[in-house]
Amino acid sequence: MPRRSVRSHLLALTAASVVPVWLFAGYLLGQYALHERYRFEQDAVQTARQVSLVVEGELANLHTILDGLSKSAALANGDLQAFHREALDLVHGTNRMIVLRDLGRNQLMNTEIGYGAALPPVTAIEAVDVETLNRSGVFVSGVFTGKDSGEYRVAVAIRVPAPKGEDLLLSLSVPTARIRDVLMPAVPEGWTVGVGDRDGNYVARSKLHEEWTGKRGLPEYLEKIVGRSGSFTSRNFEGETLLAGYYRSPRSDWFYTANVPLSAVQAPLWRSLAAICGIGLLSLLVSVALGYFVGKRFTQATSELARRAEALGHGRSVEPLSTSVREFAAIVQAMVDAERAIAQRRYELEAVLETAPAAVWFTYDPKALQVIRNRFAAELMGLPTDAHKSFGRPELVIDTVAVQDGHIVSREDRPLSRAMRGQLTDHEEFAYTLPSGVERFLLSSARPIRNPGGGIIGAVQISLDITERKRGEEQLKLLTNELNHRVKNILAVVQSIASQTLRNATSLPEAGRTLSSRLVSLAKANDLLIQQNWSGADVKDLIATSVSSHAPIDRFKISGESVWLPPNVALSAAMAFHELTTNALKYGALSNETGTVSIRCKLAGQKQHRWLDLEWRERGGPPVEPVERKGFGTQLLERVFSSGTSGRVTLKFYKSGLVCTMRVNSASPLNPAMDKDDTPGREM
Repeated sequence: MPRRSVRSHLLALTAASVVPVWLFAGYLLGQYALHERYRFEQDAVQTARQVSLVVEGELANLHTILDGLSKSAALANGDLQAFHREALDLVHGTNRMIVLRDLGRNQLMNTEIGYGAALPPVTAIEAVDVETLNRSGVFVSGVFTGKDSGEYRVAVAIRVPAPKGEDLLLSLSVPTARIRDVLMPAVPEGWTVGVGDRDGNYVARSKLHEEWTGKRGLPEYLEKIVGRSGSFTSRNFEGETLLAGYYRSPRSDWFYTANVPLSAVQAPLWRSLAAICGIGLLSLLVSVALGYFVGKRFTQATSELARRAEALGHGRSVEPLSTSVREFAAIVQAMVDAERAIAQRRYELEAVLETAPAAVWFTYDPKALQVIRNRFAAELMGLPTDAHKSFGRPELVIDTVAVQDGHIVSREDRPLSRAMRGQLTDHEEFAYTLPSGVERFLLSSARPIRNPGGGIIGAVQISLDITERKRGEEQLKLLTNELNHRVKNILAVVQSIASQTLRNATSLPEAGRTLSSRLVSLAKANDLLIQQNWSGADVKDLIATSVSSHAPIDRFKISGESVWLPPNVALSAAMAFHELTTNALKYGALSNETGTVSIRCKLAGQKQHRWLDLEWRERGGPPVEPVERKGFGTQLLERVFSSGTSGRVTLKFYKSGLVCTMRVNSASPLNPAMDKDDTPGREM
């Protein structure tokens, strides 16, 4: 057998070590490429789906508006002129358009055209799929152009019953730019998102929207949008290859696509490949050079070791070997190196026990009263940790109270004591109370330590501190109870509103409209409280939210201080302002075109004895007279501001208009400081 030098073997070993690393790196690179491609595909599909949720939410909102308008009493009575006014109020100040038409091509009402003017027929592109409308109850159109403006729009249509004859269609359309504005917040940086109708025409696009809306997508691109969702690669209008994910909505039958350049997906792969090749080549050169020099020194040390072995074999004295190869020196001084190896293992074990984030107890005492703790065990027990103390020195256990499943556990029945009797403990939870009164929750496991003959010579217990987890579980329970409490309160408020509304209504349609309006006001106030984590609401924000949905905000003048209202007071105040606003719309300053309402807020008192004075003053409306019968609005105001010790309310009916003064005791300056809850930590 041919023999080669140690140096040659080291060089071959170096090459044999580097090549598998290269192969493994190549395998990892391939897996990385597949993973990144899959990740981008999933991101693309997920992005398309997220955009669909946002846009479909806007379409659902349009459907909700139509559904509410379809319940108009004027429409039910065939009063198209009054219905036209109601529709104009809904779209006033927006770019929305409402159209009432028959199932053919004849328009009956259009908010873009004055009532009584000649209405043109509906174009073919605005035709409604009656089969889809009958099946789902709502129809979402494709892209079409307005007759006068020429802008691209989309519409949502529902069937409404006509007073006489065949059913009618009620549609609400918006410009496609509205769809673009809605989807933009959901578009990740570097991505292009598109929305297409069922015919393959672009509805909206996150980039170059004005250029592509209403235009048909590339045929090879549209052919790959098959099924509900998926991903594919295709070229765009500029010839760039894209990785695209798509999702088709079952509600509108629109498709949503999220695209990212394929080059952006592949760029990390190419950078990693270049880095691996460069590092691999450099490592090979360095390894060969190191192998040569190390092999040379290794050969010299081997020769020195052979001469000393020959001297030992011949009984001559063996001199100590000065070498950088530790194994050769170990042969010469075996006993010394053995002792060093044992010490090194002990240091390593101590380092692990002092570093691992778990509490460890050892005992060799049959009663488990003498224990050896690591640093984490000492910290959990509230004991000082001395860095200079010997780890193996046993110490007495401290006096703690252990509880499991609500029962106190004696010292003899704890995991370490049971392990000394040969029992095994796996993942048992205990609550320990230290002498300082601090409580800790531990997840403990224990095992006996046996000698080669199987006898028990000691035991070890390992525990994890799960105090924070237990606190989190308790906090979750508290939050769940709080949520149940708030839901019950909201349901009670809704029940009261419904009961009072039905009791004071003169007809069922009036009750429906009034109840819907009050519930919408309650929902908006609830949304405002949710934005503040249910901590309360600024009275100015609350007023603006309550009145702006009924009348233009420029008809109101809100002045005074910013005051923070608690959640329960904020909900009641929102309902009160809703009632005042609807009353002003029916009978007061907002019933004409010139009347105004001024609302003044003033915080009075000091520290814990503060109250909020509110004044609602109407001007410019028709003369008002005091009412003999108290309606729901008056009853609500008196209940909110006059019950118990919460405040008071006064209604004065001047010729110039209603003046309502209110006092609320449960108020505080805006953004009050929150108290911090500093809870101490918990042992074995």
